[in-house]
Amino acid sequence: MNSPFTLRTDVYQAISPETLAGSVKGKNALVTGSGRGIGREIALALAQAGANIGITARTASEVEATVVDVQSASVGAGKVIGITADILKRDDQQRLVGEFHEKLGPVHILILNAGNNVFQPFHLTEADGWWDVMELNVRAPVELTRLVLPEMMERNEGFIVFTSSRAAKADLPWTTSYNCAKTSITRFAGTLQAEMEILQPRQHNTDNGIEVFSIHPGEIDTQLHQTAIPDKTRTEAPTSLTSWTVVWLCTGRAAGLRGQYVDCTRDVEEQMKSHQSNIK
Repeated sequence: MNSPFTLRTDVYQAISPETLAGSVKGKNALVTGSGRGIGREIALALAQAGANIGITARTASEVEATVVDVQSASVGAGKVIGITADILKRDDQQRLVGEFHEKLGPVHILILNAGNNVFQPFHLTEADGWWDVMELNVRAPVELTRLVLPEMMERNEGFIVFTSSRAAKADLPWTTSYNCAKTSITRFAGTLQAEMEILQPRQHNTDNGIEVFSIHPGEIDTQLHQTAIPDKTRTEAPTSLTSWTVVWLCTGRAAGLRGQYVDCTRDVEEQMKSHQSNIK
């Protein structure tokens, strides 16, 4: 897709670890789907920037391994916990949030990254499999948001980031359910932000302090996309580009983009400047 913004193929000054050192110190971050891939890298970056981290995924061995990796890599001296949970199950969702509160405290940062996809022409898909993709990519993050949002609203403080995709903006073949899911979650993020802008000032008599984003992480090399993305494209969007963009979004520096779909492969300051110009 054509874009007016500078293509970034590596970490740059605005989102560099040096620029963002200590920027989320003392904040508690819950990262779903963080046993591997993008979620793992986001957890690592948030920890390096000073946050306390809750790692969660369905596979216990992946959760345990990521906890060790985050503890080893972190220079932020924050706490790291691991909670194995299936976020498609309501009981597990409630247990996940409850254990996070018990071990770390309130959720300041919620990263909703867990997802899946099936690359197949629509006429060859089976109904259950098609809707399973929608469930994990839409229902699970929406219901976790339902559990965490009230405490953020009470404090008038919090950051929520949904992992979306370029599929929300383009008609990509072979992924009808995924495209529908990512379009849905992107619109959900924007609509939720609009609600916060109305409700929070009424409740707190001050500006809204809750920031919601959806992101396109880039065509990066993960198990989800390993059979679908050309090698050249993979090398042009390292996971660090996504993970440190997410940290930047959770620092308050991206307030001018709240509610928006943010492309992690494009310069974030240019995106914010453009959006602010469009709403004047």
